[in-house]
Amino acid sequence: MLIRPDDDVYRVDAVWLGPRGMTLPWAARYSAYGIWVALFVSVLIVEAILPMRVSLPPVWELVLTILATYGLTGVIDHDRPLSSAWQTLRVELTAPREPRESRPVLINAARVRVRENHVQEASR
Repeated sequence: MLIRPDDDVYRVDAVWLGPRGMTLPWAARYSAYGIWVALFVSVLIVEAILPMRVSLPPVWELVLTILATYGLTGVIDHDRPLSSAWQTLRVELTAPREPRESRPVLINAARVRVRENHVQEASR
């Protein structure tokens, strides 16, 4: 459920829809374009370093960076910047956990006792 904020500053969407009169078919925040460019360049650099030989246009790079940008912008916004999301991830991964004391009990069929009257009632 999305609740509209009361603050007028947050009601303004920082979205570039394209040139005047010719809007783009998507709405993306300004930060999403910067994140996409950074991810796209980093994917191209990794591809140049690895011994891969791809003679196609960078289609999979475009798709990969679009999906990664979509995922990151779902987590990162003006209320939760990248540094806050990174710190939350780091704290969650390094948090102390309670040790597991109980282990699953394996039941051996030879050790299960069956009373005679239940066996006779089930066979009727």
